[in-house]
Amino acid sequence: MQSTWQDVLELTEQYKYTKIEYWFSENVYTLSWWILLVSSIVLFLIWIIILDKKRIFEIITYGFFVGTVAIYADVFGVWFGLWHYPITITPMHIPIEIHRLQMPIIYMLIYQYSKTWKTFLNAAAINAIVFTFILEPLLVWLKIYEPSHWKYIYSLIPYFVIAILFKWLITRFKQLDQNYQ
Repeated sequence: MQSTWQDVLELTEQYKYTKIEYWFSENVYTLSWWILLVSSIVLFLIWIIILDKKRIFEIITYGFFVGTVAIYADVFGVWFGLWHYPITITPMHIPIEIHRLQMPIIYMLIYQYSKTWKTFLNAAAINAIVFTFILEPLLVWLKIYEPSHWKYIYSLIPYFVIAILFKWLITRFKQLDQNYQ
């Protein structure tokens, strides 16, 4: 029997209600949920305070690129069953707190404070190592992140390449913009 569009819609509705029920019963107000919520708020507030307001457009553009690629990678990974997120701040399918907020903020801070390419490359390499071998295992331990067909080591290169690619792109945009100071 072939699936129809109506079958897809019905399963989508069923998934949505099941996810919301799960979120309310197993997710919200757990220790991991509070850690996600508080860390997201605190990191955002710290970032707002220390953000270089003179370079705000440049830094936020960099963060937007990082966050956008991270969200697409997450959609891909979840869709193909490479990993899942059992605990999220909201019942949405893809968590907004990690790849739309926390990860871009950390990358933006590295971008903001690394004045030379050498400093940036060192910071980006350390960041990739910390994300891969400390933060991902911590998220697994907290039951926030659940790799299915993914090993931590697979994340190392993408974390590093994302940082470099978008710094290069922003640098290139600045060179092309004759009015940028």
